[in-house]
Amino acid sequence: MEPYITEATAIGLASDIHLHVYEFPVDNPLKKYEGVSDICREWKRANGYMAVAYNQSTIATLEPVVNYAGFEPLSYQEKPIDPDNPFERSLLERLLKEGLLTAGQQKLKLKRVGADLQEWEPKRVGRILIYPALSFHVNVLNNRVHIGFAMTHKFEYEVTLQQMLEQGEVVEEGLKVVHSDVWNNYTYEVEQIAPYSVMDMCPKLKKPIHQYYVDKGNQKMADTLHENVKVIYAKPLHGDSLSYAASVLKPLCSFETMKPFEAKKIMDVLKLKPDERMRKQLEQAKKLLSVFSYLQFEKRPFLLQANQYELMTLSEPAVFTNKRFNKPIYGLKNGPLFKGGTVTLSIFFDEAIESSLGLSKKLVFQFVKVLQKIAEQNGVIMKISHETKHIKGKLNESFFQHFSWEIRELENVFTDTTVLALMTEEHLTKLPNKLYNEFKRQFGGKWDISSQIITEKVLKTFQYALTRHQLTDFNVNDEKECERVADIVKNDSLSYPVFNILLGIYVKSGMQPWVLAERAHSDCFIGLDVSHEDGKSAAGIMNVIGSNGHLIKQSALNGVLAGEKIDEPTLNEIITEVLYSYQKQFGHFPKHVTIHRDGKWRESSELVGRLFKDRNVAYDIVEVIKKPNRRMAFYNNETGKFETKQGVCYVRNQEAFLCSTNPRETIGMAQPVKIVQLTNTLPFKQIIQDCYDLSFMHIHAVNKMRLPATIHYADLSSTAYQRGQVAPRTTNGTHLPFV
Repeated sequence: MEPYITEATAIGLASDIHLHVYEFPVDNPLKKYEGVSDICREWKRANGYMAVAYNQSTIATLEPVVNYAGFEPLSYQEKPIDPDNPFERSLLERLLKEGLLTAGQQKLKLKRVGADLQEWEPKRVGRILIYPALSFHVNVLNNRVHIGFAMTHKFEYEVTLQQMLEQGEVVEEGLKVVHSDVWNNYTYEVEQIAPYSVMDMCPKLKKPIHQYYVDKGNQKMADTLHENVKVIYAKPLHGDSLSYAASVLKPLCSFETMKPFEAKKIMDVLKLKPDERMRKQLEQAKKLLSVFSYLQFEKRPFLLQANQYELMTLSEPAVFTNKRFNKPIYGLKNGPLFKGGTVTLSIFFDEAIESSLGLSKKLVFQFVKVLQKIAEQNGVIMKISHETKHIKGKLNESFFQHFSWEIRELENVFTDTTVLALMTEEHLTKLPNKLYNEFKRQFGGKWDISSQIITEKVLKTFQYALTRHQLTDFNVNDEKECERVADIVKNDSLSYPVFNILLGIYVKSGMQPWVLAERAHSDCFIGLDVSHEDGKSAAGIMNVIGSNGHLIKQSALNGVLAGEKIDEPTLNEIITEVLYSYQKQFGHFPKHVTIHRDGKWRESSELVGRLFKDRNVAYDIVEVIKKPNRRMAFYNNETGKFETKQGVCYVRNQEAFLCSTNPRETIGMAQPVKIVQLTNTLPFKQIIQDCYDLSFMHIHAVNKMRLPATIHYADLSSTAYQRGQVAPRTTNGTHLPFV
């Protein structure tokens, strides 16, 4: 078994590469980080589209610039980089990436889309085009050049804005659209539809758009335009509004813009077995490296030893409910939770489930009774609220069509309960007002009431299981019969969805289903994330007691942050709150705290060190990167195939790639997690083991997750807060309302 990684390390040192470096004046010291992108753009055009990169006011190339295009630099020198200088390392990384992109365009005839290289021929799935693409990152570490590769995909709708208008569809202001030219993709937002066609005078161009293409010599494009083609005013991310023919713009296509059935079909197409994905990815990467003459690589560049990694195998942790189990599902099936309790459950019943889908209320009563009985075996008393009798008959079609207004009157019905909402897929995803988000914002964001939503799919699966076991008429008032049915269900194939529903209810009601059987190396973990949506950022926080993974407190911090960095006042508040909560629960401060940062650490390390030093607490800062542009697998010489293994880690210095899952081949290939230790308190191998152990602490589901719970819950928390689905200062500090 040979270990492989989709990474290649160049032969020789980064400092062996000589750059042509050009310095330019800084016009505005306050904007020095805006760089000299306009000059780079002009130099590329004037010099045969050579690779050009910049960092602040410094431009670098791999070959000397022949044509300055009217931009004379202050100084020029040919020099190697200083590998200990972060500025120069970053400059080299950008230039090598630009060089690889240029080589891919010019020599492999690939299309550049952002920072990726895309194939020209798409796969078609319905009205969506799927273009395979190669994504890659260049890193200079310890004076060596490492290039990591990942296979990705770009999506595009077949329909143009012109076709949408001809079909009577509405093109709304703010719609994100894509203009795709021969080499690049550009993204814009629609401002408005102009009151004239492409054959009429365009004020912005001072000529008709048709004439613009004629003057450019693009007669082929001009011939596609006629008097019925509309003009769209569209605004780029940075810059002024532009005018385009509606026939050259398409709606931006992503998983967020797809309909649910489209997204499912796309995912089915994208799922690749490990052997298939590794072969395609390594072939793409090798072709690109072969046409880039500025770096040299080993004959087998993707082997582990060619990239200076050490192979590490991790032990899988056991969990503890009322006793030790190898897997959480075994504990759930065989006794009480680690920490149970009492929950009052309100049933929010979408009446279309019965009136439109023909699933009877009797079936719903049976389902809820089975949940109650299994919960009872888990040491949880699940009481059913009778307040919902006051809304019987109200949750009809009219209610859902006017949901945002009608729901406001019902807060008192659900106060002090956890809500189990049974709703149709139609109402959740196909109504214009996107009911799922609306529901979560009302219950969680405004009322601070946790909710668990399920659809008719679960009820149909339950109904099928009852039919198979000839239990369709079991009596919900016969306690022994209900216990017998519960025992059958929890050992049936239905057990996973049923336990996931129960776990959702448990953790949203402040219970702890299980903990780690063995303590971690750190006493306390802090998960930090900044969520981004619509140009806004919000911090998320989730704290875990490291000794056994028991939740101390979670909260999404109130207030919007600027950019990707958690500011010092917010960071101060987080750490102070963590230490206070820990001391309050245990009577003393933790000896060691590990901060897990989702993505790059951009925060103040000095502030963190000072706050922990004041309390005599040791600490480590760890970056956990969810999408590290790498895949890892073993080549099995006997089968001739690539295979993945759970619990395997590739370690190099203070960074590692961890494969924490091993999904079935029908699901696809495992994606590794990148772990980077920025401090040196605990040994790195202990840091890695703790990350792996915490990937077993997603207490809201029985499915094995790949991320440590700290990161996953911080991510979910900050995103839910950003979308208004979690109250700014929830009173439920030990609940997980965002799962």
